[in-house]
Amino acid sequence: MYAWLVVEETQAKLLPAALGRAWRQGAALSAVLELPERRRTQALVFAWADPQAAEATPRRPPRWPDLLSEWSEIYGEPLFQGDALPVLGEETSALGADALIVHVAPGLAGATIAWYERGALISYEHVGAATVSWTEPEGLGRPLEGGRRGSLAAGARKLASAEDDLILDRIEKSARATGEALLERALHRFLAHDPPPFEDLAGLLARATTQRIEAG
Repeated sequence: MYAWLVVEETQAKLLPAALGRAWRQGAALSAVLELPERRRTQALVFAWADPQAAEATPRRPPRWPDLLSEWSEIYGEPLFQGDALPVLGEETSALGADALIVHVAPGLAGATIAWYERGALISYEHVGAATVSWTEPEGLGRPLEGGRRGSLAAGARKLASAEDDLILDRIEKSARATGEALLERALHRFLAHDPPPFEDLAGLLARATTQRIEAG
């Protein structure tokens, strides 16, 4: 599982203050990646909860729009894996940095992206057992498509024939492709060039030099 907050490097100085406003315990790690953008590179900072520190605990719940909260209850899908990064995204953007949070399930079986500006969520997309998108002006989109996929996947897992295994494999490949597309579109908000494929991006972060962020 991967869960990151992403900001432009020029805004990284806001992260200690945002962390102090967002979390009552825990620390974060960050790494800078130079990603291609036309004839130059764009430096982005990726931050995540430090697994060696106390568990990241937010000071308050995240402020999800009512429509998304209702969708989550109906479909039984969490809006994000934990509350720490959504609250950090809200607080980072409230201090003036546009912020993206990303969650990726193992094997890209699911993915979630949320974009924050001026302290509030403005765009959200999720693919998993159910699929949904949300923007402030347009509200919800495409929840039923993901629901049918999720129902088919649940039914297929109960069957053992080779034919049914093939159907399930196609479903999982479709979810992976959709998750990869969500991540690429999200990073295009920062870049004027296609970002690396997810596995390459995760590898770059695994090898990058990290810096510990304490609440400021």
